Amino acid sequence: MNRLRYIALALILIFSVSSLQARRTELILQKASDDRYVPAIPVYIINQYQYISLQGLLDAYKVSAFQNPAVRKSVFRLGQLKFKVTAYNHYVMVEDKTFQMSHAVILFDGETYLPMDDFVGILKLVGLVSRVTILSGTDTADLQVQKETEFQEFSPYEILSASIEERQNGTVIRIRTANRYDAKSVKAWINRGEWLYVTLPGAKINKLGLDETEIPQNSSIRDVTADQLDGTSQLTFRLRGTVEGVDVLHRDSPPEILLTLRRPYVIDQAHFLEKERQKWKLDKIVLDAGHGGHDPGARGNGLTEKDITLDVVKRLGKLIETRTDIEVVYTRKTDVFVPLWERTKIANEAGGKVFLSVHVNANKNKKASGFETYLLRPGKTDAAVAVAEMENAVIKLEKNTDQYDKLSAEQLILATMAQSSFMQQSETLADLTQREFDNTLVGQNRGVKQAGFIVLIGASMPNVLIELGFISNRNDARRLNQAAYRQKAAQAIFDALMKYKTRHEKLLSP
Repeated sequence: MNRLRYIALALILIFSVSSLQARRTELILQKASDDRYVPAIPVYIINQYQYISLQGLLDAYKVSAFQNPAVRKSVFRLGQLKFKVTAYNHYVMVEDKTFQMSHAVILFDGETYLPMDDFVGILKLVGLVSRVTILSGTDTADLQVQKETEFQEFSPYEILSASIEERQNGTVIRIRTANRYDAKSVKAWINRGEWLYVTLPGAKINKLGLDETEIPQNSSIRDVTADQLDGTSQLTFRLRGTVEGVDVLHRDSPPEILLTLRRPYVIDQAHFLEKERQKWKLDKIVLDAGHGGHDPGARGNGLTEKDITLDVVKRLGKLIETRTDIEVVYTRKTDVFVPLWERTKIANEAGGKVFLSVHVNANKNKKASGFETYLLRPGKTDAAVAVAEMENAVIKLEKNTDQYDKLSAEQLILATMAQSSFMQQSETLADLTQREFDNTLVGQNRGVKQAGFIVLIGASMPNVLIELGFISNRNDARRLNQAAYRQKAAQAIFDALMKYKTRHEKLLSP
């Protein structure tokens, strides 16, 4: 099909070029910077539309282009601005801004042709050209001014297109944007479990392109519609099946808004045999004492995080081992350093059913205090992000940090999708832990939060990260320094685990 298209295009171009020998048309551009005229650029009629050759444009401006034949891309500078054009593509990049043209760039016999009206409109919009004149005549010596064309103001779209990807535990929606769009201003919510609404204030939307978004078979999305509402764009996704929640993130390169739809975890009791019940039974818990060895963690008021976390984890482990038949696996039982990636590796290889990582918080604000429990998701608040950054800083102490090099916000949100099968159980465990802390411990209940903790990434089981208190706060530190208080903390976590176990295994009953 593509071959026939190229042959037809070639015939059209040959006919068009030959017809222009009898009547020549040229484009004259006037620079906005100094009002000087650019030498005439030949105009070609291809498939009843006016094009100029890229080489003709470069010759007129006396510049050259870098070309990549493999991807049919050309990069060049006009004035102080860098342009990128790609054959068979409707988009032109000028510096970091994307413009959409009504006609695509085309390639014939190794030469690139630009749709004249669209491209000249971009030159006017970015301030390179002030006036445009079309000349026509029988030969070069007898050119007469035919008309001066007033091009319509070029209005690029901020929201360009969307794509939908189905993954094992959810759906990824990528909304392509012309420039970086602040994810915090994007509002996404699910209405009645059937509709996902996404509003993008101050954005102009390519409605035709969005309405024709391709939807994979058996997708969580039924259809997509786009609407322009007085300076605000809205995308509406009709959902199929149950969707538990939606997360929003922004990616810089290429600029796009990333949404992930999480499906709920469901146990199909109709097909559960005893073997399956045993497989899901909570019979092994992995306890992770944060930091250790040459990584002391947070320090303050004469205390060190690694010592407190190890003590609480050992107390918790003893409670589990003496009062239940649950097996306990420790990522460390002594003051040794364990890399972040190895902690979840230990949990997965041991076949753990729950992963608990215990930590102590710190803050420059000495008044900050209280206990909180975290889930693995991109942080929604600056405070949550700051806590994750502090805990993740341990990677600087590891000998091999290559495995963290590509950990971006996008990888984080995709990692949370990989664990979305356990998200509901993780939320239940986190909520139970905070309730027990509130009943047992002294201090502020800071609630359940979410942030991107590397230590939780990759855990193929329900998982939470617990912050027992602020070592930087005098009152919290005084309590954490008391063995009786640390025992209360261990007891509270144990009680939460037992309540979680009861709820979880009730689902497994025949």
